Amino acid sequence: MDLMIDMEGLATGPETCILTIAAQGFDPLGDGYYPDKFYYARVDLESQPNRKIEQGTIEWWATQKEAQAEAFAEEGRIPLDEALDGLGKLIWHSKRIWAQGPTYDMTILEHAYKSYNKPIPWQYYSVRDSRTVFGLWPGLEKPPTSHHALEDCRRQIGLLQDTLKYFKIKELA
Repeated sequence: MDLMIDMEGLATGPETCILTIAAQGFDPLGDGYYPDKFYYARVDLESQPNRKIEQGTIEWWATQKEAQAEAFAEEGRIPLDEALDGLGKLIWHSKRIWAQGPTYDMTILEHAYKSYNKPIPWQYYSVRDSRTVFGLWPGLEKPPTSHHALEDCRRQIGLLQDTLKYFKIKELA
């Protein structure tokens, strides 16, 4: 099983204060995703006193009217260390970890795991960049990003699978 990861935050660097984290299991050479292999958490901002919030990101979120309700919902938030534990349980069962540009999601997650002295639950060589794969097919039509982390994981999975089919990829290393 491969895993697509997406998250939403309040800054752009490794120390970003995390709003939501999502992961969805899938077969990159298949269709769709595994409906019972996913993780989604709204993260408690109070549990992240040393993580960064950037004014420019706050201003950007102010323009994302449809996404605000989910990203900033108060109910069901859990501490960051608990969210990392839950995510890690799914990551350990994954062959490859995909992200839409791993320098955002994976760098922030790595920093978060290290800040709690938790082991990073993936090997550096298992991280893949879906955005690079999409870029190989200039004609790929991309629906808009919703900024709901789990919905975006699922959207990215579909785009990745479509691109691999377009190029007739039958096997991944």
